[in-house]
Amino acid sequence: MQGKSSTIVKRTVDVCMTVLMLCLMAYQVTGEKYHEWIGIGMTILVIVHQILNRKWYKASFMGKYNAYRILTLLIDVSLIVVFALTAFCGMSMSSHAVPFLYGMTKISFARRMHLSMSFWAFLLMGLHLGLHIPVMTAKLKLSDKWKIIISSVMCIVAGTGLYFFLKNNIPDYLFFKTPFAFLDYKKAAAMVFLENILILSFWAFVGAQAALLCKLFQSKKENKKNPLLPVVFIMAAIIIGGGLHMAFHEKEESGFDGGNWGSSNGSVTASKVSEKTENTAVNEVKETPASSGTSATAGQTSQNTEPSDTAAQVDPASVSDGYLLISGGTFLMGSPDTENWRIEDEKQHEVTVSSFYIDAYEVTQEEYEQLMGKNPSAFPGEKHPVENITWLDAIAFANAKSKAAGLTPAYEVTSEGVTWNKGANGYRLPTEAEWEYACRAGTATPFNTEKSLDASEANFYGHYPYEIEENYFDDSVLEARPGTYRQTTIEVGSFEPNAWGLYDCHGNVNEWCWDYYAEYDLNAKTNPAGALSGTRHVYRGGGWNDFAKNMRSAYRAAGQADMACFNLGVRFVRNAANDRSGTVQAIESVPEVKKGGKVLIAYFSWSGNTRGIAQEIQKQTGADLFEISPVDPYSSDYNTVLMEAQEDQHKQARPKLTSHVENMDEYDTILLGYPNWWASIPMPIASFLEEYDFSGKRIIPFCSHGGGRFGQSLTAIAKLAPDADMGEGLSVHYSGGSALDEDIAEWLSLNDI
Repeated sequence: MQGKSSTIVKRTVDVCMTVLMLCLMAYQVTGEKYHEWIGIGMTILVIVHQILNRKWYKASFMGKYNAYRILTLLIDVSLIVVFALTAFCGMSMSSHAVPFLYGMTKISFARRMHLSMSFWAFLLMGLHLGLHIPVMTAKLKLSDKWKIIISSVMCIVAGTGLYFFLKNNIPDYLFFKTPFAFLDYKKAAAMVFLENILILSFWAFVGAQAALLCKLFQSKKENKKNPLLPVVFIMAAIIIGGGLHMAFHEKEESGFDGGNWGSSNGSVTASKVSEKTENTAVNEVKETPASSGTSATAGQTSQNTEPSDTAAQVDPASVSDGYLLISGGTFLMGSPDTENWRIEDEKQHEVTVSSFYIDAYEVTQEEYEQLMGKNPSAFPGEKHPVENITWLDAIAFANAKSKAAGLTPAYEVTSEGVTWNKGANGYRLPTEAEWEYACRAGTATPFNTEKSLDASEANFYGHYPYEIEENYFDDSVLEARPGTYRQTTIEVGSFEPNAWGLYDCHGNVNEWCWDYYAEYDLNAKTNPAGALSGTRHVYRGGGWNDFAKNMRSAYRAAGQADMACFNLGVRFVRNAANDRSGTVQAIESVPEVKKGGKVLIAYFSWSGNTRGIAQEIQKQTGADLFEISPVDPYSSDYNTVLMEAQEDQHKQARPKLTSHVENMDEYDTILLGYPNWWASIPMPIASFLEEYDFSGKRIIPFCSHGGGRFGQSLTAIAKLAPDADMGEGLSVHYSGGSALDEDIAEWLSLNDI
């Protein structure tokens, strides 16, 4: 009786595991939150399953092994391993169920591994179930005729499952060919589960036939009936599935099947642990003469290729999406030498762009969540712009939006990188030239308002309007006076649009562009698409916590393709005519970084806040400590240093340093600390970054601030050290308070330090 009860419990656990597995594979139905909790439940059941079957482990070292036992052992051990990897990587990315485990391993690794291992678990679970089917059905005592009939029916079902296995591109996920799962979020939930059941049935069918084949060949009977029948059934299922896939392949590739693509576990949250003390009212900065925020990091290489044929196109004007038609033209891109606070990478030059359609608004969280099934934003609100998305997330979302509209996706995402089909009619990121042309709307002034922005015209760090840096103690001379700092995103379209009808080109969130960051190619005069290679992508427009000087139409920020930030979103465009061709390929080329080497904490501090943070980091890591000090120190008077700091930034000074790191080659990781001065790095940090070669090294920033978080300091670092890998930054409000040691420990863990 006890044995029977034990069997019932085991079977119940097995059934529950199968049901939960089907739910886990239906991510577009459950959504991220429930997906995580179902995963926790599955992990618990797997552990229970191992405990209930503990005798199996002892038996594994006993008795003789035949073909069936060897196959079963291989499948079961593999299944345990992939379950463990899936759970570990899933918990490392958790935002809901176990957020305290976030960052146990590098997120980019966790994302790829979790995606691959989850599909391997699905496949192996099917084989595992199938291997036990002959044993479970042995008591039915079916005749050979009925066995063949049932097997034939199941062969057709299995073949259909193989078709969906191929149709949903699961082989790409199994073998790490893509970091994203492209899911159809408009597919009915019943259809999602039906497809998954059919896919599971295919592998269960293969497992069952493999079990029969093993037992037939180990049988001692001389007259074995149809010994190769299981092979025939497996081949028949493969032919059915392959035939269906070939028959419908052309339709699926056309991009007009009405499906949507979505990215599962495709984003990396930046600065997850570093913002706990920052959501307070803004105070004037002690450590930082002024502060504001954005973010940056890197990754890829691109090349132009020969024009390729494009898929069938629709009339761009017939698409009903509310996008505005921007008529092509010629304009001066960049800023004139006379523009205040311009940067050298804004060299003005004449550019011509073709006509294109553009969204009047930044993409909202409501739109993003509808297609992608999740909302990564730090400031929730359906009509607020989506933020905290990477360049790669934006690429995946563009494809999802294209497929939902029946348009040809502009991008092909593979393990090699991203290829832009310039002739595709789907949604895409604007080029830098298109973005600036649309933002300016015919103006040649720093802002498209033709005067300095104030806080009633855009959402930014309103305390710091344009040119306040050099007029901090007498703002009466400013064209725009200091105003409200909202400290959050707000609903799109809350202010007046520019002359061409576009909202929020300045402020609210920065917007990703296609281009690699580099000096402008002055010979690329028509529809330029940026540099042919690079490690950073451009984003434009400024965000809710940016100073006005960094929201100018010509200002260029840059970040790695896998960087996400709380003030970084997207606005899409699409072609206005079928007049473009060719492809541009962006191949991921994040610098290879050594791990396990020496760590250096290098920092610049004025009031002592950053020094205190650096010392706590050294206490927890034991790393070497190096203070960056200028030969001519800044004044100890707060009001004086405000002016000194802005003057150095204005002229991009490179102060001489008192000491140098003689053995920089020995360090693989640089923890770089500084106060946020006037929304960027102090210039001694620039001197330090230009002194050494950081190729193949990892730079992990930490900064103290008075309300603006990182400002544009991460972009400044990314530009000055283009061949370094940027880690997740830590921003600390003033000196960090009582939670500093915990925040640092969490930040170090996030960066595997």
